[in-house]
Amino acid sequence: MNIAPAILIMIHCEEHTGYAISSLEHVFHQSALAAGYSNERIFWSYNGLKDAGAGNKIDCDYRNPNPATLVPFLRNNNIQTVIAFDLGYPAKVISLLKDNGVKKIISYWGASMSSINTGLKLWLKKAEFFARRNTPDHFVFESEAMRRTATHGRGVPAKATSVLYLGVDTEKFSPNYGKDFYAHEQLGIPQERKIIFYSGHMEERKGVRTIINAAIHMATTGSLQNIQFVLCGNKGDEAKTYTDMLAGTAAEPHVTFAGYRKDIAALMRSSSIGVIASTGWDSFTMSSVEMMASGLPLIVSNLQGLSETIENHKNGFLISPGNHTELAEKIFVLCTDTTLAQSFSKHSRQRAEQNFSVSKQIKTMANILR
Repeated sequence: MNIAPAILIMIHCEEHTGYAISSLEHVFHQSALAAGYSNERIFWSYNGLKDAGAGNKIDCDYRNPNPATLVPFLRNNNIQTVIAFDLGYPAKVISLLKDNGVKKIISYWGASMSSINTGLKLWLKKAEFFARRNTPDHFVFESEAMRRTATHGRGVPAKATSVLYLGVDTEKFSPNYGKDFYAHEQLGIPQERKIIFYSGHMEERKGVRTIINAAIHMATTGSLQNIQFVLCGNKGDEAKTYTDMLAGTAAEPHVTFAGYRKDIAALMRSSSIGVIASTGWDSFTMSSVEMMASGLPLIVSNLQGLSETIENHKNGFLISPGNHTELAEKIFVLCTDTTLAQSFSKHSRQRAEQNFSVSKQIKTMANILR
């Protein structure tokens, strides 16, 4: 009996990993449905399966696949299309997929693929790509900057690539600019203080040090009185480096480390400015899109894909990476010029609705699958 073609969505981490992966799983699933696959013809693989009884899932580390389990799964379910997260090449799994019925392999990248190459080195990379049999058929990237790391780093043909900007739930993340005090109430912040908001990892390249230095600078210049920095995402003692920096300074009571939270949308809605001050590579962060949907003016580092999130001087400011005095100046401008801040807020929301909604993300991915 012939069975309809199926799609396999291959996730590089264990099942139920968390927020960022969960949102992409939703997009991949809805895109597959929109492309014409029924629920019964959508299959999943994880590197660590927790729901072992589900017939539409397989435990598979696709960076080191086990043919004894993967091959029967592919053949028995007539899987002809695969989406794999961060699937590079060469990779053993690619030949395994293509030799067992898969006709189209799409590699979805949430990171940069390579440093940029030029001249002879880039030409050799292009030749290497064309000489390889086992490469994905199509690559999807979250920003133009990330795509460029493939086309100008690994020699991947532009026609084999697409950009799929991250999408945000514009109902969950919605604005109430200047009228919501949830964060103030939850975190014990005086209502007259404007909240400067950051959400993300605490690793050095994410620029938390730059934010802390901006707070200290504003305290020394007397411009921090009605401002509170709220930073989310710290686990365990991850904030210690930065609390040590603040210890004994006038900025210390104006900085709140709020931890790893599930009420990010409500906290953003209570904030006045969103900040992402990365100093190293940054692609196209989900938090920047969420901030826009929440109607926040943004101040972000002028880096790679991160700079694609905003329109400079329309819904935010681009700053030089690591420049804390420039960050402090832009914060002061937006906190004192309410007309400009309201204009930026309006354009942030419009930009999110027009360019970065989940519905648009799903529609674009469905077209790639077709």
